Amino acid sequence: MRDKTSSSEAACRKLCAAALPDKRLVRRLQRLLDQLSAAPGKPIPAACGNWAGAKAA
Repeated sequence: MRDKTSSSEAACRKLCAAALPDKRLVRRLQRLLDQLSAAPGKPIPAACGNWAGAKAA
């Protein structure tokens, strides 16, 4: 089982590797990764909490 620190470090590496042109997109990607890592195994709508979040994902 992974702990939160290793998940955060992995997410940070993925964000650093993502070449996104806008800081807003980087923040949105971070939020999405946080939501998905907090609810492993759940479908995207359940992990995102609502339809707008799922649609944004």
